[in-house]
Parts: sequence; structure tokens; C-alpha cells
Amino acid sequence: MDVHSVFAGLPTELLCEVFEHAAVADKSTALALSLVSSWTRQLVDPLLFRTVALSTSHAVEAFVFALSKKPDAFANSHVKHLGIFALGPVEAIDKVLDACKGVDSLACGFSLPGYKHLHGCDTMQALEAPKEQHLLGLSCRDGWDIGLVVPTVTHLRIHVSSPQTFRSPPALPGNPNHVVPSGSPSWDSLSYLPALTHLAVVYQPSKSCPATSILAPLQNLLAPSGGHPDDAAPRPRLALVLIQVTGTRSSTASAVKALNNAAMAQGGDALRIVAERAPSSAVSQWEQAVRGGRGVWENAEMMVHQRLAAAKQQLPTSV
Repeated sequence: MDVHSVFAGLPTELLCEVFEHAAVADKSTALALSLVSSWTRQLVDPLLFRTVALSTSHAVEAFVFALSKKPDAFANSHVKHLGIFALGPVEAIDKVLDACKGVDSLACGFSLPGYKHLHGCDTMQALEAPKEQHLLGLSCRDGWDIGLVVPTVTHLRIHVSSPQTFRSPPALPGNPNHVVPSGSPSWDSLSYLPALTHLAVVYQPSKSCPATSILAPLQNLLAPSGGHPDDAAPRPRLALVLIQVTGTRSSTASAVKALNNAAMAQGGDALRIVAERAPSSAVSQWEQAVRGGRGVWENAEMMVHQRLAAAKQQLPTSV
């Protein structure tokens, strides 16, 4: 019996649109389509690799192996959202970063000090132009280095154990001769990132570091004091600082209220500091956002807009 494909009479362009829509909507569908034929595999492969989340050592090594079967420039061209949440192997993580230089969004859950000790900052600084970088989980538990943040980043989220976690490094990317002045806030180096407009801090208050103790260094970031005479360009002005508070439901609620009340009472630049309860999983929030879900910054941006509009209405009118 002569059996004809149900797709035989359809235009190729329409088939491409149908398959691409199905692949984007559901990863398992994309995987199934990649096994149908070489034609569908060529169509959906770039979509499969657009967002890559590696949560285990096995996943990291398997991804490196998969890339070895692709053209040299494949990952650089097609991987746009990369999350590495496995602790190692560090050598394989470096290979993944080196292969995926074209990422728009990078999320790191591996130990940054451990990575830097073995591979330095060169691979990270060689990323072409990422706009978002998320340093999550254990990445900053044992230290911090501004050289592991790419200068093109506009949106940065950092998971810190306490405000004292961060220490200003001796030199900054793009300005190697500049030394952060002694006695400056430990977060001061962040204000030298040339493109930064949005900063999020995932933070759990404690008895030694109450919720509002983080406000002072964040306010300094919102209004940096003039810059250093050796600066080649003015330090950026942050549009938003988001504090995502972790902890129990009751402690989180009180901390969020205290932080937002303090920001409102301070007024001025502090109106751009917004506190909210942290998501149950910052990793899941990142992945959902890059796959088209609600963004990390949307609620806080709306609150800042409302605060600034209200403050503008309260200004006295000139006679």
C-alpha cells in the first residue's frame, strides 16, 4: 500500500515554523524531533543549544563531548543562555566557557575562587558581550574577584553569605593601573563596572548582620562619590538595586518590610533599592526567565517606577 506523509503537500517554510514552535515550547519535543531525520536535527539543534543548564559533573562532561562533535563555532553562535551549576570538573567548565563566548546570559554556581586559582580570569574576560551574569549558590561563598565579572554586563546578581563576603580587589578589568582606595566600601569595586545598571543581591540576614546593615554599601553604589582621578570614564549610575532576602517566611517578611521602609524613609537615590523575598530557587528563576518566563527584575523595576513617580508628584511646584 502506498503511504504518503501527512506533511508531503505542505510548504517547507510552514514545516520549519511548526517544528521550531514545537521545539521552543517543549524541550522533550525538540529532542524527539532531532531524532526524526538529519533535516529536522539541523533545524532544531540550534534551538536545543540556545539555553544550556548544566547541573551535574556528568552533564558538564557530556556537553563537552557533544560540542566535540559539532563545528568549532557552533556553541559560540548558538548558545545564548548558559548556566553551570555543577562544582566541576573545573577543566571541563573552562572548556565550556571557552566554547560559549557568545552568551547573552551566564549563570555560575561553581566555586569562583577555585576556578580562578586554576584558570585565572582570562576565559571569563574573553566572553564577547554578555548582558546578564548571575553568581549563585556556592559561587561566592569563599571569596570574590571583580575580574570574574565581564565588563559588558548590565545586569548582575550575586548570592552572598554576608556583606563582608566581598573584598575590593587590587586592580579592576579595563583599568589595570587603578587601585581601589583603601578604606573604601568592600563593594566599591562593583561601581567601576562600566555598563552595570541593575544589581541584585541574594542575601540572608543574621544576628551579626541584620537586614538593614546592607543598605549603606548599596547606597554608596547608587551614588558613587565622584570617581577616581585616574578613571578613564565616569562610574555608572545604577537604575536598580534589588535585595532578594532568604530565610524563613516570618523572618523574610520582616526583613523585606524593614529594608523597603528604610529605603522609602531615606528617599532620593535610595528609592531605587527594592527588597523582596528571594525565590525558592534562584537557579530555577534564572532558567525560567531566559526561557521566556517572568524576568528577575520586572517586579522591582515596576516598584521603582511607582516610587519615583510618587516622589515627583510630591515635589513643590515653582512659582
